[in-house]
Amino acid sequence: MPPTALPHVRDLSPDALACLRECRSAPADRWPELWRSGYLARHPDVFRALDRDGDWSDPAAVTAAVAGLRDRVTDLAARAEAVRDLLPAGVADAVGALGWSGEGGPVECVVLVGLRRANGWADDLGGRYALFLAVESLGPEEDVHLLVRHEVAHVVHDRRAAIRDWPSHGVANQIFAEGLATQVTAELDPGRPIEEYLWFGRPGHRPWLDECRRRWPEILGRIRADLDATDPDHHAAYFLTRASPLRGDLPTRSGYLVGCAAVRRLRERHGLPELAGWPLPRVRAEMATALADLPAPR
Repeated sequence: MPPTALPHVRDLSPDALACLRECRSAPADRWPELWRSGYLARHPDVFRALDRDGDWSDPAAVTAAVAGLRDRVTDLAARAEAVRDLLPAGVADAVGALGWSGEGGPVECVVLVGLRRANGWADDLGGRYALFLAVESLGPEEDVHLLVRHEVAHVVHDRRAAIRDWPSHGVANQIFAEGLATQVTAELDPGRPIEEYLWFGRPGHRPWLDECRRRWPEILGRIRADLDATDPDHHAAYFLTRASPLRGDLPTRSGYLVGCAAVRRLRERHGLPELAGWPLPRVRAEMATALADLPAPR
């Protein structure tokens, strides 16, 4: 693997853990200020990216998070160390699967303590995609491997096809991007049930998969009708767990399963590196074709 494809790891957890230790002896009404001054303010570029909607500095959200985390300092420190240790292999796996030569510099990986809302994601940081891992929400090591490979696949996909420039809530491009990242994890760690690749190993999602399969024609029809949508509400209907008026009673995150099925079909004729280099017009056309008569994945 080229040296530029190695991870560049920024571990923000020591500042977060110092903040949590201070919060142990401070009254709850001081926790938001301690969180801001002792943690967020020390990493302004990261938190400018994460706090676009004010979620990361919202006093009520911070107070609730600190209440659940301030007695987990030892556990969180161990989790951060474990994540740092496994990042090089996870990055190397995804980079190799997508045939990336390392142009554009190293894969940026940010290890942090979050608000107990998400375990990992890829997002823009200083003009390019980076991988973010929130240690308080990570599961067992074997499942963290799935998550790291999935999110690194998004970062590499951006290096290959500039997906940050695609419509940020586009249904067609999101189906493709999530399907591609899921296919990468499935090929790197074969033999798991399909729902584990979509929920990163977290148990209890077989009923979700069964419901998606039962309602597959309805899900597929709605996604085909909304393929050109680029607004947050349509995005939420297929990719988020929060309530969405447009989703109604459809299973949450059903777009991930559709993306997995669509990319599996495309994978029969195209390699992963080729798929990762497709521009958005090609993605939109291929998605329309792939979804026309797509069977539910087994």
